[in-house]
Amino acid sequence: MGETAYFDVVLGESLPPQMITYLRLLCLGGTDAFLLEALFRNKVWEHLELPVSRDNEESICQVIQNACKSALAAYHTTIEEDEELLEREDLQSRQQIAIEVRVGEKKVLEQINDIFKEREQELDDLEYYQERRLKDLGFIGDNG
Repeated sequence: MGETAYFDVVLGESLPPQMITYLRLLCLGGTDAFLLEALFRNKVWEHLELPVSRDNEESICQVIQNACKSALAAYHTTIEEDEELLEREDLQSRQQIAIEVRVGEKKVLEQINDIFKEREQELDDLEYYQERRLKDLGFIGDNG
């Protein structure tokens, strides 16, 4: 297939909601794979806009945190070291710009990692597909 999704992640801002939906699809598996059946073809994106299952959400958190840690480990300097470099007066303008971009990339990676680390701590508080469906059918909640 070879398709890739792109999302703009901005330092200090929330992640794009469609990114979470896409990640849910990527991490869909096991007993959650029923959402990929033809029956749900027209509603799969709607279902993926909300948490599917704890396993799916946990998988997303782990995959993203691992990717962020791996990307950060690939840099040869830390943010602190880069900031020290930026204080030097003998930097050429291109070097300064390159270091500033590198610092920005690292900060965004740290931000994303922190978002998913925090999200992982909140998994017990989320309402998942199965619970929503049982409520809709009146088996649990006020009607059940």
